[in-house]
Amino acid sequence: MNLKNELKTANKIIIGFSAGSMNCSEEVYAQPELQGESLDPNYKRFLKGLGITKSQILPHYNLIKNEYLDGKRLFEEITYPDSFGRSFITLNDGCYLYGDGQYEIVYGESFIISDGTIKK
Repeated sequence: MNLKNELKTANKIIIGFSAGSMNCSEEVYAQPELQGESLDPNYKRFLKGLGITKSQILPHYNLIKNEYLDGKRLFEEITYPDSFGRSFITLNDGCYLYGDGQYEIVYGESFIISDGTIKK
């Protein structure tokens, strides 16, 4: 079906929710979410995406920001260290990223995680 090419070259509106918004980026950060994933050296945290957006999105931030995984704080001890050399945009439910192929703008409260830090 060659979905990646179809989506990039089509003159259409593309709406992605949750993991669908994550997979629109050129590189997808597959944040560990199941027990053992953060400890598994073979778990692939960075995957090739569809290349529709430049931004790497982490959805549902308001729901998971205080979670623990494998005895570690999900963001502070797993995601922040994974952000060195990269930037992740967290989106609270109800927020969205709008892109027109040239610009990307986030609407709603969000945070950028980059180089081990977070800022509004």
